[in-house]
Amino acid sequence: MELEQAAYALDATTIDLCLSLFPWAKFRTTKNAVKLHVKLNHAGYLPNFAIATEGRVHEQKAAWEIPLEKGDVTVFDKAYNNLVWLQTLENAGIFFITRLKDNADYHVVDRRDVSGFEHISSDHAIEMTGYFSRH
Repeated sequence: MELEQAAYALDATTIDLCLSLFPWAKFRTTKNAVKLHVKLNHAGYLPNFAIATEGRVHEQKAAWEIPLEKGDVTVFDKAYNNLVWLQTLENAGIFFITRLKDNADYHVVDRRDVSGFEHISSDHAIEMTGYFSRH
């Protein structure tokens, strides 16, 4: 299946650094690190954007700095799940695919047929119902 839109993956990796040589790269008490947050373009499997932060910076915080455009299809893991950010993506016309956190409160609005897709187990449109999603 070919997508007409650009398809991207967002991910981050932590790179350990020597505590004494990199005091600015705060991570843990016994070691320091940088975290590389990457927007990978699936068309050529090359990074389209990257930002390096201190190792302790969470993906949810760095996500706001990654440029996404209307019509983009973006895949990311549940570390990026921030309801305010997800709503911002929705409002901007950015399509996203992710997994929810285990404790997410939602109900299924629509179940889509995936019988024609070998590697897709389910496709649901959902509505968030939890306290924080209402606010």
